[in-house]
Amino acid sequence: MTEPSNPYIAAVPARLMFVDETYQRPCQKLRAKDMSRDWNPALAGVLDVSDRGEDVMPRYAIVNGQHRWAAASLVDPEMHLVVNVHRGLTVAGEAKLFDDIDRKTKSLTNWDRWKARRAAGDPTLAKIDEIAARHNLVIDPNAKTGNLRCITALEVIFDKDGDGHLLSDTLSLIVDTWGVHIDSLEGSIVHGVAIVIDTYQVSPIFNSGRLGDAMEEVTPRQSKSQAQSLREFEKGTLAVLVAKVLVRLYNKTARPGQKLDEQVLR
Repeated sequence: MTEPSNPYIAAVPARLMFVDETYQRPCQKLRAKDMSRDWNPALAGVLDVSDRGEDVMPRYAIVNGQHRWAAASLVDPEMHLVVNVHRGLTVAGEAKLFDDIDRKTKSLTNWDRWKARRAAGDPTLAKIDEIAARHNLVIDPNAKTGNLRCITALEVIFDKDGDGHLLSDTLSLIVDTWGVHIDSLEGSIVHGVAIVIDTYQVSPIFNSGRLGDAMEEVTPRQSKSQAQSLREFEKGTLAVLVAKVLVRLYNKTARPGQKLDEQVLR
């Protein structure tokens, strides 16, 4: 079950609650400690929790209000907090509720939203994760070789066709040409390569192998640097300008009649 069933208000001891980090952001311990020093029960408000059942201990998963709970726990684990209890939720349902509540109450980072949607079983993110894994890549915010951090670009690319072929072709070309280094998996690079493929893949003169050869003429960092220098003279997002850089490299070795029309880039 993914929707809350008959939520009700109750007073629950802090010790009976816990945080499920499957979908929750990491608790900021210093923030909770600061809150506990000046603890005012009147300002605690109402937390949202999910009842995991009598056979689970701690019983209540905190959906919204983990820092208030953490602060109260530091003051007194037996302290009762007013909570809105949601019943019959799966972990995926809790994650969806967490995302829904936080969208309305505070500004989440893109990674917060991605984590919550992933835990909620979002089918689009599941497919993107699968495509990344197929190319030995991991979608993770840490700056590390093999990690894809450009989640906004990944979803934009996936939405272009909705079946993942464009995203898979893009990652395949990048990995085969530039490897899995941090620079080659940067958002404007990934999106720029996808723009080129998406724009010309139906053209009979387009050759993805030749695009790979053109990409080998520069490093990812050089292609981004050249794109940034175009901003002084040309309009477009950095991803579009990266695409222009790659098309110009492609056209340098193309025979007359085989050159790509840069004006149709989108």
